[in-house]
Amino acid sequence: MLKLLGCLFIFAASSGMAYSLVLGLYSQIRQTELLLRLVTAVEGEVAYSRSPLPELLSKLAGHLPEPYQELLTEASRQMEDNREADIPALWTESCVRFQKQFSLPQEAYEVLLSIGEVFSYTSLESSLQLLQLGKKRLDGAMQRLDAEFSGKRKLYCCLCYMAGFSCIILLL
Repeated sequence: MLKLLGCLFIFAASSGMAYSLVLGLYSQIRQTELLLRLVTAVEGEVAYSRSPLPELLSKLAGHLPEPYQELLTEASRQMEDNREADIPALWTESCVRFQKQFSLPQEAYEVLLSIGEVFSYTSLESSLQLLQLGKKRLDGAMQRLDAEFSGKRKLYCCLCYMAGFSCIILLL
């Protein structure tokens, strides 16, 4: 009876591990989609709104979920407090501070860091071109993540269940 109970617990643990790994993949895809929304929103605000930067970031923070909302709020607060500071450096500092909350692929994280450069350009065309480049890079990252998702999901599930079954066999 105890062996049967142990087998059930091992099977539950391997199922939980597979679920956790697949949830991490979903999180990566979701956060990359949200970053694409952020880049598109920044592009629209820069092109049409022309509001001051701290206001722009505060407005965008109201429309995006965590962790982007917290990042934008913090960056806005820092930019209001340090009006004479280098804006790309403040943005990079804020992104590095919140890096652990993001589960972004490296290419998408680089796009997030490059958003700070958009705020330093005086030319509207330069800023919009940089944002367009970021959107293209994010589209490519999204396509790559989508293509890899099903294969990784199957691999994670197979490995977790095989490890669980191997432990069950050793237990019996």
